Amino acid sequence: MSVETTAPTRVTVRQPMNDHETMTVEVETTNETRHLVEYATPDLRRTLEALPSGTTIPVTLSRAGARSNVWRVDALHNDPAIRTANPVAPTPN
Repeated sequence: MSVETTAPTRVTVRQPMNDHETMTVEVETTNETRHLVEYATPDLRRTLEALPSGTTIPVTLSRAGARSNVWRVDALHNDPAIRTANPVAPTPN
């Protein structure tokens, strides 16, 4: 059973991704806590893995489990208003 959010949901990273590829976020509009445990692509997972606590991003989510509060990230949306609490310096090429 997958319930997908059609519009982007703005979430704030509360706990960055751990060794089990799980991160904890808070939904901006409802203050609910969600645990992100699945990612649509490896590139998306790597992008989210680099985000520090306090970063606010728009994502499309769908439930990853029928009874628990675990979510799959289906997309990360480009948004000029992405806010980071501790910006990460770009990696030189």
